[in-house]
Amino acid sequence: MNLFSVISEFNPFHNGHKYLIKSMREQGATHIVAIMSGNFTQRGEPAIISKYARTKSALENGVDLVVLMPVTYSTASAESYAFGGVTIAEALGCCNSLFFGSECGDIKKLEKICETFESIKFKAWFAGYVSSNESYARAIELSLANMLGNEYADIIRAPNNLLAVEYVKAIRDIGSSLIPKTIIRSGVAHDSQTPNENYASASFIRSLIKSHSNYEKFIPEKSYEIVCNAIRQKAAPVDFSNLEKLIIYRLRTMTESEYKQLPNISEGIENRLRNVSLNATNLEELFDKIKTKRYPNSRLRRLVLRALLHITESDCSIPPQYIRVLGFNEKGKEILREMRKTAKLPIVMKAQDIKELSLEARRQFECESIADDIYALALPKTGKFGKNFTENIIIR
Repeated sequence: MNLFSVISEFNPFHNGHKYLIKSMREQGATHIVAIMSGNFTQRGEPAIISKYARTKSALENGVDLVVLMPVTYSTASAESYAFGGVTIAEALGCCNSLFFGSECGDIKKLEKICETFESIKFKAWFAGYVSSNESYARAIELSLANMLGNEYADIIRAPNNLLAVEYVKAIRDIGSSLIPKTIIRSGVAHDSQTPNENYASASFIRSLIKSHSNYEKFIPEKSYEIVCNAIRQKAAPVDFSNLEKLIIYRLRTMTESEYKQLPNISEGIENRLRNVSLNATNLEELFDKIKTKRYPNSRLRRLVLRALLHITESDCSIPPQYIRVLGFNEKGKEILREMRKTAKLPIVMKAQDIKELSLEARRQFECESIADDIYALALPKTGKFGKNFTENIIIR
């Protein structure tokens, strides 16, 4: 078995993802596992269709096993997102490679950037720029330009290159034997609102789905059917604005202690957030009034989402505690059989399995349950409560 892993959101599964899976097979993968975000994503918003619908899409398009990335990591910064995904890939105990797309497509250059990140000089430059009120991303870019020149600063400016470097860094940090492999992303740039033939960014496809426009040519046939079925059942499209009043209510009623327990809080942003929420009438107004140079929109959306989901700094300090299986096919069964001999974390097939695990594992599961119950409120037709306990694994 030559098992490759991929960390993804599949939000939704599109032709670029199909190309990535095909490339994994071409590079020798006999089996493929996806470590996938649940119902909330790194953009700080709900996924456009549920984690189980996206699992089905992945299995219909070449993935053999889908396991969950905990919500405490799927809604985090690139560094924590990468750590969560890599930790789970390593915990399988039988995975050989981590495969990812990047704008660069050159693993040697990405590894060189990763090594530079660890140098004392880079850290000094970075700290200086941050103290000068530069954003995290801009501080990295400027520090890298000082160390390696503009070519490498240009590389790190692209979002998937930064995430790729974080994957390499996470592999090194946890002492994993995973071999990082990358290819150039096909089609279009991350978040591009301009399609290229049959390729379009996930964000552009989501905008087409939400506006009831034609997106069929940008996603595989089976994926299209799954999205259409979710729309017919009024389980999609799921949009952040559907949670608008709930978010504002939550921010207005949080205690000072709850604000201080939010992840990655600094510079009194919690006071700004609370004060603005008292008079904000919608999310657009809220984000417009609280954004700063140091707190770009993406970071603020994650912060607000985590407030809504009751995720604390303490929750985010807990590493992945188990491997939650969302779905598999026949080859996925083979991976699971091997994992039962090699896995470094408990394998969770059903909610009942959590009862036997640690307090930290149960808290991680509780975070997921809260997230799923709030996600149910964002559906066009309000979903059922408790789906984290009742939803069945997808078997293809």
